[in-house]
Amino acid sequence: MAAEGSSGAKGGAVSSGAENAALYPKLKDQLIRENLSNIAAQDSRLAAAVNGSGTRNPNFSIGTGSAAEADSLGQIWVGDGARPISGVPGGLISADGARVYRPPTAKPNTPAQYNPTGVQANFQTLQDGKVVGNGHLSVTN
Repeated sequence: MAAEGSSGAKGGAVSSGAENAALYPKLKDQLIRENLSNIAAQDSRLAAAVNGSGTRNPNFSIGTGSAAEADSLGQIWVGDGARPISGVPGGLISADGARVYRPPTAKPNTPAQYNPTGVQANFQTLQDGKVVGNGHLSVTN
């Protein structure tokens, strides 16, 4: 039998769960930052996608690469548990819904200064379902 005044729990304290509820948003943000840092560390083009444009314009270049490189980087970008995007063949969205990869697509109407190869893959960042960053990888033959 526990002594009077003892909670019976190891360490003598019982959590109401409020502590976990208060810490959850901070821990979630920390994990997101660590995940993005790990993604960025794998390739300079992914680092550019993580860092964004640095302006109000969500569109920016992250460099050039082959179609195979784009697909490989896209897999890293969306991570494990990514799901296919309806209506976008080869497109993927991360398990948390925060990152989208759209595979190389011909974009003949984009000015050459923004799309020198005529083909781009997209590395998008979303907040609340809206695109806040759209990195373009120019795809070479």
